[in-house]
Amino acid sequence: DAGKGDITRPADMCGKTISYPGSPGPGGPAIVNTMVKADGKLDCDITSYKKHNGSFFHTDALQSNHADVATLVFWNFEIPEAKAKGMKDAAFFSLKEWGVPDFCQLVLMTTPSHFVKRKDVLRKLVLAMRRATGIVHQQPDLAREYYYQHVNKEDASETQQAVIDVTFTATLPAFPNDNMMSTEYYEHLMGWLVETDQVDGKAGEEVSVSTYWTNEISW
Repeated sequence: DAGKGDITRPADMCGKTISYPGSPGPGGPAIVNTMVKADGKLDCDITSYKKHNGSFFHTDALQSNHADVATLVFWNFEIPEAKAKGMKDAAFFSLKEWGVPDFCQLVLMTTPSHFVKRKDVLRKLVLAMRRATGIVHQQPDLAREYYYQHVNKEDASETQQAVIDVTFTATLPAFPNDNMMSTEYYEHLMGWLVETDQVDGKAGEEVSVSTYWTNEISW
């Protein structure tokens, strides 16, 4: 909330208007209220939050005053973008530091039947991604060249070029060496989803992690 400057800690977000993809679903208030509680404010009513669907255009939602806060902000993208667009004091609270499972992970999704039928092809895809990550870490200048070509940096505005530069530099070291995720990670995430009424409690207990996540083709 750099424009207003009245949010300096998570507890200050109680009752604010939230911009988040999926609004008016329960995700935004669940995330924000978990962080508010983790900051010691235990009496914030979950129904006190107002909702705005700004999709992933978080900076626009804040600068247009449609929202006070935005969820699912990435430090390597939205923060540089916000600063480039004039929000000098743009900042964020990290999910994992304030009680919310760090669920902002990019994962590959398919159907069970498609996974069985095309397992060899999907395994090659995972290996190709792993090789690409190696290039990113080992040949950063080459990776930068590919990225700039992909986003057509030369034809972008001066402001957007600045965003592209900062985003690439910040994102470069963030790629993981493999695509594995632990079962415990998903069990913890499911527990939080049930606790915040985003998933039915009975379904959360009955559905095993192994039915929707596997590391089989990551080895």
